[in-house]
Amino acid sequence: MSEQTRQDCTTEIVTGAREEARVWSLVLEAVAIPHRLERHGDDWRCVTPEAAADEARRQLASFAEENRNWPPPPPAADQGWERRQPPTLPLMGSLLVFYAVTGPWREGGRWFSQGAIDRVRILADGEWWRLLTALTLHADPVHLLGNFCLGAVLMHFLCKRLGVGLGWFSVLCAGVSGNLANIMIRSGAHHAVGFSTAVFGAVGILCGLALQVRSRRGVLLPLGGGASLLALLGVGAEQTDLGAHFWGLAAGVPLGWLLARLPDRCRRLVDTAAGQAVFLCASIVAVWGCWHLAR
Repeated sequence: MSEQTRQDCTTEIVTGAREEARVWSLVLEAVAIPHRLERHGDDWRCVTPEAAADEARRQLASFAEENRNWPPPPPAADQGWERRQPPTLPLMGSLLVFYAVTGPWREGGRWFSQGAIDRVRILADGEWWRLLTALTLHADPVHLLGNFCLGAVLMHFLCKRLGVGLGWFSVLCAGVSGNLANIMIRSGAHHAVGFSTAVFGAVGILCGLALQVRSRRGVLLPLGGGASLLALLGVGAEQTDLGAHFWGLAAGVPLGWLLARLPDRCRRLVDTAAGQAVFLCASIVAVWGCWHLAR
């Protein structure tokens, strides 16, 4: 058989789907294999010269193997109640309910004398639970509403990212760490209350989650955003504890960076409903336990 006769012979590769046939055509066109698409009833056929048939089949098989798991399966529609709509307002609302019990800061107030930050009693007497109980107390309605409004927004987005359990647990850790750092660098007596240390801890965690240390831009943008929020919202009246705000932010950044780099196995465990429930229960028990010790 002459070479010209071989070129005139054709081989058909059958596929039932039009879109698949079009993809095959693009693959063969990319490797310069002559072909054409023909429709026969409901079937589409990719027709190639017989001399190129083996190479065409090899290229299509290679393409199919390389793209066997593509496209990836879509994410599950149900990502868990804690991701779809974190119960931010009910949990933040607990601060309002607790304020209705404790009232504003006043001299001799039982709740504040037992639960407020008191540098001397924490460091000298070992009353470490104050680092957490102070987060649940507020000096006046303005202080409370400021923390509630800003905290609700930040906690909503943080819990959408981490889940409600891990989100609240990490924010409490950042708040406690910020309070501890704040009293460690001070001298003399220092008293403070408020959830704002944890609020800026949430800012720090969000910055840490976005931190990319491999590029200057990936470092400066998240840290610059956190510093801007601190300058805009963390500096206010004379009674504002700027140190607590700063150290809450500073504690949150490395925590968020670590959370973004959890091993896959740990991430899968945490992302389950049971994992989130464990962290949420741990947060509630920690607050209850610290107040139990305080009283």
